[in-house]
Amino acid sequence: MRKWFYRLYLRRMARRYDYDTSYLFELLDESGAAFRRFIRIQQLGGSFSGGAPRNAWFAAGIAGALVEDCGPCVQIGTDMAVEAGMPPAVIAALLSGAPTDSEAQLGFDYGGALLTAAPELDTLRAEVERRWGKKALIGLTLRVMTGRNFSILKRALGHAQSCQKVRVGTAEIAVAHRAKVA
Repeated sequence: MRKWFYRLYLRRMARRYDYDTSYLFELLDESGAAFRRFIRIQQLGGSFSGGAPRNAWFAAGIAGALVEDCGPCVQIGTDMAVEAGMPPAVIAALLSGAPTDSEAQLGFDYGGALLTAAPELDTLRAEVERRWGKKALIGLTLRVMTGRNFSILKRALGHAQSCQKVRVGTAEIAVAHRAKVA
């Protein structure tokens, strides 16, 4: 009965976001228990914002997918951010390396620095905590971590695709090399 529900959920997700969920079906078919654990990790960790501003929180998740170089994961993260009210122009600027909203930029820069162990990580961590508090720092961190999990699972199962262009609204944005490595 559960597998039927999960299959319905994955088909709806695929249609809603024009996203290839074949790797998730593969996980579900191989092990329902592993699928449930993976989804639970994503839901529990990836939904806690800790009071971080919306744009910073979504930007951190997008950075997580970008560091893993998974175009479809960046695309779905972008689509979800737009759906939740993040302005497409802010996302386009982040992806192209242009200056943008300072909250989103801080979340994006923190996410990239965290996953690449960049030299500026300590400075960015301190700035996030100064602006929004320790709970928001934790929220951004969990979002970054869960933002990369889909990419890692896809790569492990042989479904990964690299990032080239991302559709933001009606525009296609070429991801700046600087944005990819944060």
